[in-house]
Amino acid sequence: MKTQVKTTTGCQNTETSTVHVLFAGQRPVSDDLSALLAACGCRWESVCLEELEGCVKNRTIIGCVVIDGSSIDEQQISEFQSLAESLDADNIAVIIYHCPESLSLENLTLTSVAESVELEQLWPRIDSTVKNQKRLHEKLKRVNKFPEVRPRPDHTDDLAEQLEMAGHVQRNFLPTQLPNSDKIRWARVYRPADWVSGDIYDIARVDETHIGFYLADAVGHSMPAALLTMFLKQATTMRQTIGNEYYVFQPWEVMRMLNQRMCEQELSGCLFATSAYGLLNTEKLTLKYARAGHPYPILIRQDRIVQLQTRGGLLGIFEEAEFQQQTLQLHPGDKLFIYSDGGEPLIGEDADGHGFVFTEAFQEICHLPIEEMLAAYNEMAENHTFGPGEIDDVTAIGLEILPQ
Repeated sequence: MKTQVKTTTGCQNTETSTVHVLFAGQRPVSDDLSALLAACGCRWESVCLEELEGCVKNRTIIGCVVIDGSSIDEQQISEFQSLAESLDADNIAVIIYHCPESLSLENLTLTSVAESVELEQLWPRIDSTVKNQKRLHEKLKRVNKFPEVRPRPDHTDDLAEQLEMAGHVQRNFLPTQLPNSDKIRWARVYRPADWVSGDIYDIARVDETHIGFYLADAVGHSMPAALLTMFLKQATTMRQTIGNEYYVFQPWEVMRMLNQRMCEQELSGCLFATSAYGLLNTEKLTLKYARAGHPYPILIRQDRIVQLQTRGGLLGIFEEAEFQQQTLQLHPGDKLFIYSDGGEPLIGEDADGHGFVFTEAFQEICHLPIEEMLAAYNEMAENHTFGPGEIDDVTAIGLEILPQ
C-alpha cells in the first residue's frame, strides 16, 4: 500500500508535488474515504478554499479537484468562476458538491456536480476520474518518449498525394442522399481546413418514423483527427437488431455507448471528440437530442434564435460521463442548425453579462429556407478571414420543418 499524503492545515504553496485528489473546503475527508484513497495508492491533500488557487499552481494533479461549495458566497462567485474555467482549460477535472446556483457550468466540460457527499455517491466519481487521468498521463509519457518523425524531402509529394486520397476516402463515408420528404428538408456544409477533416456527420433513416443525425468533431487536426472520425462513424450506433426485433437507441444512449467505446480503445495522442446527436420522429415532429462537449444546437423559430442547452462532457475522457437528453416539439417553419466549433467565429460569442450574442451576419441568413441558409453559411466561411488560432474545419447540418 502506498503512503497517502494529507495536509490538515493547508498546503505549502512553495512546495511542488504530485497529487491525485485535491480536496478544497471546510468539510473534512472522512476516514472511510481516506482508507479507499490509500488502498488505491492515491496521494491526496485537503486545503481551505482560500488556498486552492495557490495550491493548484504548485501541484501536478493526476486526478481531480473535489470542492465543497457551501462556503462560497455571492461575492466570491466571479473569482471562483474564473478558477473553475482555468482548471477546465488545463484539463483538470472538478467535482463540486453543495454547488452554488449562480455558478455557471455550461461551458465547463470537465466539471460535474455531485448530488450527495455520501461515500457511495462521491467515491465512484473520484475513482473513475483518477483512473482516467492516470491513464491519460501514461499516454502522454509514452508519446513524449518518441521523437517526431518528419518525412524526407523526397517524400513530400507522395505524402500530399496520400492525404488528398485520404480526403476522398473520408468523403465517401458521408451521406450521398438526404432523407427529405414533404414534411422536412435537410441541408449540409462540409469544408475541411486541409486535405482531411476532423469533422464527421450522418443523417440516416433509422426506421419508418425516425431519423437519426449527428455531427462529431475529433479534437485536433490532420491525419490523427481524420482517423478518429472513421472510428466515430463506425462506433456510432443508432439502433440494434436482434432477430426480427429492433431497438432505436435514445440520444443519451448513443452518446454513452460512443463514449465507452472511445474510452475502451485507450487512444494514444490524447485524442477525444465532441458530438451532438438528434432523433427526429417524422410523424409527431418531436426531437430528442443530447450533446457531448459540442457547441449547442440552434433552434430558429420565427424571429427567435435560441441555443438548445444540455449538459454532457467530452467523448473519450471519462468512462462514467453522463449525457443529458431533452425533448422538443417542432412546428412548421422551425429550423435546426448544428455546427462544429470551426464555425464559432461566424455564429457568435458569449458576451459578459449578456449571454450568447449571435453575429449580425448569422442572424440575417436565419430567415432563409434551410438549403439557402446553409449555402449562405458556406459563403460566409469562404469569405471570412479566420485568425491564426481560428482556422479549423467548418461543418454544419440543417433541418427545416416545411409549412403544410
